Order: sequence, then structure tokens, then C-alpha cells
Amino acid sequence: MADSTGTLNSATLQAELEELRSQLAAREEELRQAELLMREVNHRVANSLQLASSILRMQAHQELDAHTRDQLEKAGLRIGSIQHVHNRLYRSGDMRTIEFSQYLRDLCNDLSDSVLQDESPKAFNLTADCDRMRVETDIASKLGLVVNEFVTNAFKHGHRDNEDCAVRVSAHLAEGVLTIEVADDGPGLPKDFDIGRIKGLGMRLVRFVSSSLGGESGARNGAKGAVFFVTIPLPDHAERV
Repeated sequence: MADSTGTLNSATLQAELEELRSQLAAREEELRQAELLMREVNHRVANSLQLASSILRMQAHQELDAHTRDQLEKAGLRIGSIQHVHNRLYRSGDMRTIEFSQYLRDLCNDLSDSVLQDESPKAFNLTADCDRMRVETDIASKLGLVVNEFVTNAFKHGHRDNEDCAVRVSAHLAEGVLTIEVADDGPGLPKDFDIGRIKGLGMRLVRFVSSSLGGESGARNGAKGAVFFVTIPLPDHAERV
């Protein structure tokens, strides 16, 4: 309450300060509870995706038809790539972005440990070279699907008969553009190869994702074999760390 001169007395000022502190503390508690809830949601989503991925892979191993087995295996890997995003969100304090280079390494490790070791070639070596950057989670999950398709394709086609297979994943951010490449040391691409004419679900998914993010996808012959790539403009969605 103000005194006769219109000045707030100390008791009134103290009471208002205490009220503000109480409101601030309540707001901070609400935010903390919301963060805990989001972490729990991501944890449960990751567990559910892992279960779905495992069921598909188990079904694939029991399937006698080769085409059906291949499609089930691919579906399991696609779900697994999204699961990695939620796993990292659960472990991170940032719910909006994830550290993209570590996410890609985790994804590559999962690909190496799954069906990629169950069939030929004799040996499979998958490496990742990525700039450290934080990327929005929805964008990261879409790009994870692209990498999954490229790596799976390289495993099937990017090696010569009776030779080991080496696949290299790279992701580099320069001047607001993210470029992801998956290169192999196989026989390369035919001269008339056009990624836009591939009708399989995997490459259609790649084209859809790159287009939805305002980028483009393509393929070319590299120094040793084929190189599949996407370029995505990320001027306002990624930051180096």
C-alpha cells in the first residue's frame, strides 16, 4: 500500500516480491514436470519402436519367401532408425534438437550389428565421418531414414563378388547446406542410372524426404564405386557444436 506521498511502503513491496517468487517457483516446477513427462514419453516411444522393430526382424527370419523376408527386414530397420532419435531425446536435456553426428554413428552401429552381418559379402565395414552439429529432431529422424536406405542399398549392391564391402557415410554442413553421402567401393553405377526412375519403396522414400525438406537427392560414380547423396538447406535448423 502507498503512503501519503504515493510511495510503496516496505511491507507492501516485500509482499509483492514474495508473491512473484512464489509464482516463478510454481512456473519452474511446471516446466520441470513437463520436461520429465516428455522424457518419459520419448522413453516409452523408443521402447515401443524397438519392440516393433524386433518383431518385424524376428518374423523376417522365419519367413521362407525371400522377397517378403527382405521387405520385413527393411521395415524393421526403418523403424529402428526412428527409434534412435527417441533414445537420444530420452538421454538428452534438449527435446528440440539432437547431436546429429552421434545419432548417425549410433544408427550405423545398429545397421552393422543387424542384417548387414547375416549375409554376404565376406566382411562389411561401415564408417561415419560427420561434422558435429545439432539438428531439429523431426529433420534428424527423416534424414536417418535416408541414411538407412542408402546404407542398405550399398550393402546389397556396393561390392564385387567375393570381395569385402566398405561403405562410408559422411555428413557435412557448409554455408547452411547439409550434404549427406553414402559411398561404396563396388562396381559403380551404369551410365544411364537415374535415381528418379527407381520405383522401389526405399528410393521413393528418399526422394520424398529430400523434397519435403526442400533438398534434392542423387547418385553418381565416385573414385571407387557409387555415391548416393542428399543435400538439404538448413540455414535456420542446424548449428555446429
